[in-house]
Amino acid sequence: MDLKQIDFGKALLKVLELIIVKPFTLPWHVYKSALLNLSNANSEDSEEKVLSVDFPLFIWFIRMFDALIAMTYPIGIILALIAGLNEYTGGFASFLVTAAISYFAPLGLGLVRELYQISLKALLYLKIISKK
Repeated sequence: MDLKQIDFGKALLKVLELIIVKPFTLPWHVYKSALLNLSNANSEDSEEKVLSVDFPLFIWFIRMFDALIAMTYPIGIILALIAGLNEYTGGFASFLVTAAISYFAPLGLGLVRELYQISLKALLYLKIISKK
């Protein structure tokens, strides 16, 4: 690969997007994904319908992480308001810290969910292959 073929402007924009923009938009995408998974749980091609007979505890465990992610923002808003209104905890600074922590909390929960979901997807694909 030649140096002339590399577009340094596009590379710099992509680096800035990954470092600055993605960390602030990714928690919202994880949250939306958890809500989508919970709302589509009863569809015919969902993991719950296909694998619930064989692995009910495993399905429940992964869906529990979706539910925890879905509860993160409402509980975070309530805790941030309590922390902000309580003078003992520091007022507005406590509100901002609690709001920031609750905004980024879906990243940690989503990472754990996705690590478990990798094995769930492997089980799903093996079951699909075995039916053919």
